[in-house]
Amino acid sequence: INPDLTESYELYENFELNVRSDNEYDLDVVPKSRIDVQPREMWDLADWITSNIAGVQFETAGTLNKGANVWILMKRDHVLKVNGDPNGDTVPYFALQNGYVRGTGLKFQQIMTRIVCWNTSQAADVEATNTNHNYSMAHTRNLWERIEELKEAMLLWEQEAADWVSAKERLAQVKVSIKGVNWFIDQFIPEPASGLTSTRVKDNIETARLELAGELYNERNVGIEGTALGLFEAASSWNEHVRRAQTPLTRFQRAILSRDTVLEEARELAYQAATI
Repeated sequence: INPDLTESYELYENFELNVRSDNEYDLDVVPKSRIDVQPREMWDLADWITSNIAGVQFETAGTLNKGANVWILMKRDHVLKVNGDPNGDTVPYFALQNGYVRGTGLKFQQIMTRIVCWNTSQAADVEATNTNHNYSMAHTRNLWERIEELKEAMLLWEQEAADWVSAKERLAQVKVSIKGVNWFIDQFIPEPASGLTSTRVKDNIETARLELAGELYNERNVGIEGTALGLFEAASSWNEHVRRAQTPLTRFQRAILSRDTVLEEARELAYQAATI
């Protein structure tokens, strides 16, 4: 023990300590003015949603970071079906995510991400924010005052989901020739000017193009081969799961943070490929 070390305490009058009630674990020091929605209130709200909004049911729930974060996941009782894509069924989710540390609070989210861990919780946050489906309820004293707002948001989500299905069905109807497929691969993974490209870079580009071709004809693309949707789905799968990444963080940023930009490029190129 170092006799020169001293210990002192200082009172923060405008702050308080958030503590778990079951094991007295310290979560964080937060402002006294902060409004924390308790887990039981979250469950009451989720129960009301599943009991009063047709077609919504519980999926799963959990806590993260020793109870500092809580989530409840709900889903539609039917999948989104894309005509023309036998493997295109997708489940839309609704999430309540809450945190008891500074910088967090209760949010209602409409997402396509199934939350099962901290990474998917963060991915859902990014997705909801990027698609304007992140409804903050962090400063709500009475959750029940927001019920009508949540119902309107869920109805709007129904229309947006229908539009999403329609967009994919249009892609599924657009036929692409083998020549168009080859053009798409070359454009989606372009080769720099020959004078600026080393043999190693050329080999990497060729490998990436072969990987993309593999995604075009794997089991997930069965039924949509030779369509703009097949190109779009293969590009998405390759970018998020196959494409080389320097670090796991790089892959996460590419798959989540810049995903919309990549998908927009893939969609535009897929339509152009149909004209080749």
